[in-house]
Amino acid sequence: MMKTTEVPPPQCPFCKRPNYRRMDHHLIPKCYGGSKKEPLCRDCHRAIHAVLTNKQLRDDYHTVEALLSYEPLRRMIKFISKQDPTRKVTMRFSNDRPRKGKYG
Repeated sequence: MMKTTEVPPPQCPFCKRPNYRRMDHHLIPKCYGGSKKEPLCRDCHRAIHAVLTNKQLRDDYHTVEALLSYEPLRRMIKFISKQDPTRKVTMRFSNDRPRKGKYG
């Protein structure tokens, strides 16, 4: 009998955890014509969209370096990096993030 060795998943470039649930983040949102993607873990991808709007992503945070320079996102990624990579991290939208619709 041959043993099969399981290849570990690559690391998320933001939180450095094993990337079990990979999601592609469009550095410029697709709704603004962006096509360049960065493979992130689900939790880091959700954190980006919890603190930044698509317009902010398009105008100011369309590079990995710019995203990592944003302090609220950096704090969330620091928290995520300490969590179990096989479980979903629950997060809420930031109060500083502009709201859609009737209230902003």
